[in-house]
Amino acid sequence: MRTALRASVFTFFLLSTACGSSSTSPSSTAITETGTGATTYTYTSQIQPIVASDCITCHGPSQQQSGLNFSTYAGVMRAVSAGSDASLLVRVTQPGGLMYNNLSGDRRTKAGIIYDWVVNSRAAQ
Repeated sequence: MRTALRASVFTFFLLSTACGSSSTSPSSTAITETGTGATTYTYTSQIQPIVASDCITCHGPSQQQSGLNFSTYAGVMRAVSAGSDASLLVRVTQPGGLMYNNLSGDRRTKAGIIYDWVVNSRAAQ
């Protein structure tokens, strides 16, 4: 358990420094989880477009900051634990999360979709 927690904290730190975010420590960032309650989101329909517009620049085939390549469903799943709001992707994309400001357009809606996809739709492909 401690090893998994340390790995999560380390990955969280890497994400914060890899994309040019501030060096705010994970414990000092308040994250408020948002969601719409939807349970029918899929990677292909809802998540892939968000990833393509907001994440691929830093986490794609040509640049894999923090060792994350989000160009495929399998790559995104490296940052997701289906059904868990503690998933790295959920934590960093929620309001107050390290990647929240990298979401374009309506950030709150996109963060809610990501949350619902991971937690309620259990990261359906």
